[in-house]
Amino acid sequence: MARVVVDVMPKPEILDPQGKAVTGALARLGFAGMSVRQGKRFELEVEGEVTEERLAEVRRAAETLLANTVIETFDVRVEPAPASAAEDNDAEDNDGADDNAAEESTADENEAESAEEAELTAQAG
Repeated sequence: MARVVVDVMPKPEILDPQGKAVTGALARLGFAGMSVRQGKRFELEVEGEVTEERLAEVRRAAETLLANTVIETFDVRVEPAPASAAEDNDAEDNDGADDNAAEESTADENEAESAEEAELTAQAG
């Protein structure tokens, strides 16, 4: 299976309130000099070979459903095929140990925070 990606963005002349909100939040967090426009990404798993005819079909789908072409533009591109299932399983096995350690660390932190909150509540009461 091949992966075809459709990126949808507001046209440059269209206001982007979500992008403005993110831009403002980044500035408040100390990330100055950045301007954001927010869009959408669609990943389509396409059976068989990706031919020009198949890409034309994806473009028609984007025009018909995925993008509002009055206010949005879209770009269609083919991404490299995902790794094989065997490689994915190996990666998951390796990541599992790291995930468990991270979960245990987070659980310990949450437990410590809960204890601090309980102590503060007892002192306030």
